Amino acid sequence: MSRFQLFVASAVTALVVVAGGVVAVRSSAAPRTLAFIAGGRVAGATQVAAAPARPPGPFAAPLSNPTSLESALAAIGYRLPAGAGVYAAKVTKEAGTLNYDDYQAGAGALGTGFWPASSIKLLAALGALEFVGKQGFTGAASVSFGGGAPRTIRSIYDAAIGVSSNADYDKLVEIAGVDWLNKEFLTPARGFPVTVIQRSYTVGGNLRSTPAITLSEGSRRVTVPARNGRVDTDCAQGQCSNLFEMSESVRRVVLHNELPAPERFQIAESDVAGLTAALLAAEGWFEPAVAKVLGTGARIYGKPGQVPGRDCLDVTLIEVRDGRRILLAATVPERTGGCPALVTLATNVLKFLTR
Repeated sequence: MSRFQLFVASAVTALVVVAGGVVAVRSSAAPRTLAFIAGGRVAGATQVAAAPARPPGPFAAPLSNPTSLESALAAIGYRLPAGAGVYAAKVTKEAGTLNYDDYQAGAGALGTGFWPASSIKLLAALGALEFVGKQGFTGAASVSFGGGAPRTIRSIYDAAIGVSSNADYDKLVEIAGVDWLNKEFLTPARGFPVTVIQRSYTVGGNLRSTPAITLSEGSRRVTVPARNGRVDTDCAQGQCSNLFEMSESVRRVVLHNELPAPERFQIAESDVAGLTAALLAAEGWFEPAVAKVLGTGARIYGKPGQVPGRDCLDVTLIEVRDGRRILLAATVPERTGGCPALVTLATNVLKFLTR
């Protein structure tokens, strides 16, 4: 089966602005990191339909038809919370080729009516690594911001993903630059027609104006001048994505060595390993569901996220001890259960997928 390929025609999102408000973003299952960002509230979960047109490039394969989980979940006595969305895929390998049986429910793989929160941080890391790669560097390079103390890029993405540091997420976006990240990396041709990353997760942060950065690795040294990026007005809430595109970031990292070359991110093998380790270390929401349904010993590569009062989500690739592999990404609004309901949702979806 071909990949569940997406190209978005349009989306209508209702936005209610909260004057002077702040949004607390908790980025993992443990309340270890909090950021505060000004913003508004998205009302409802909008289903986004795939357009007949296909983007150019390696992701122009025909759309597969994802199986709806609605009736299957109802048959085992479970009903999704209002506003929830699920994207899942069973990953198998035949004759050296990966195959995907795609499933969706509720707002589905393409719904955009939720806050992507910290689950979007992996794409920020990948964008930063591809950007420095074009300058001749890897994650082992040191970077300094505005003449500050240098740090390795790997230490920054380890913190942004493994313990979900919001300050380090901001630094990843500053490395890539908002314009390059959204206009060169997150494009339909690369398989990301919806995702927009432009919002700081730190108090008073402004990712559209970034300081000069200096990169050094071995004998090579490059200074990237300060940049002023533009606001993407098509993403009114500041950060936009869907479950499919965030799932793609996890899939293409963890399965990197099994993918055809056009599907791989253009990053060093050492950084593929580093990101994979960071995803495995991240403390997510699905662990209780995986343990209950699949037993102990499963490996969960994922990037959870939460905006208290708004949305709870997790984006994962699960490797079961018997070799089965499952992509599972889901979101539940806080108003209909949030993170506890997300665990129940994952439990029932995994029961169906592994029956």
